[in-house]
This record gives sequence, C-alpha cells and structure tokens, in this order.
Amino acid sequence: MKNYEKIKEFSPEAYDFIISALENGAEDGRYDFDDGVFVGVSTYTTKYRADACFEAHKKYIDVQVMLDGSEIIATEHIDKMHQYECIQPFGDGDLELYANNNDCVDNVLNKGDFLVLYPEDGHMPGVCIAEPKQVKKAVIKVPVK
Repeated sequence: MKNYEKIKEFSPEAYDFIISALENGAEDGRYDFDDGVFVGVSTYTTKYRADACFEAHKKYIDVQVMLDGSEIIATEHIDKMHQYECIQPFGDGDLELYANNNDCVDNVLNKGDFLVLYPEDGHMPGVCIAEPKQVKKAVIKVPVK
C-alpha cells in the first residue's frame, strides 16, 4: 500500500475514510469530520485539456486521491497563474478560476495515488490522459489555519 501518512497528519479521520474507500469503495457525496475536514467523493468523466481551466483555493488545502481510473492534474504556482485571464475571482468564496495555459507541470494520478495542493498551488484537475474516461476521486478539504 502506498504511504498515506501525510493524509493522517492532516486528519486521522480522513485517513481512515480514504483507506476504507480504497479497499471497499465509497458512495459519491460529502463526508464531514469533527476536525473541520471534509471529503468530497465524485464520479465523473475526465476532459480534454482544451476544455479545462486552472483553479486555486485560499481557505483549503486539497488532497486529491484517485479511487478509480487515471487523470492528469496540471499544476503551477499561483503567481504564474495570475499572468493569465482570471475567469472567476475569489471574492468571498474559496474558488478562483484561471484560463488554461501550457506553462505547467502534468501530474498523472492512477488508482491509489494522491496529490497535496496548498493555496499557492494552482491546479487543473480532471484532464484525460488520452481520451475522456470515467474516474472516481476523493478530495480531502483541509481548512487552512
């Protein structure tokens, strides 16, 4: 089994949930924990890079865990992202969206892989590897303290 200790550092409850989800599956939905952390599980179809955009969060750290399938999560520092068109500013919310660009690093996540994304990490999740396919992913949202 892969080293999920980093997840345990963020939230022991989320760690237990992820281990169970990887072994037994999990229904799509939101799962809230006592420590303020929550996990969103979703099944969706990946998309071509041209149809994707970058996002950033200021209130949460994302831990994205592939439960089934494979996808690319492109990443770049938020300072670099700010050089491109802002589609949706933060405002009072947590989500900021930026135009797609090729000035990034591609991270391929396969079943069981995870990627930790901090507020300074702009990311474009859900990008298909060759062609769109259905995947299932859990995203652990850890409040920034």
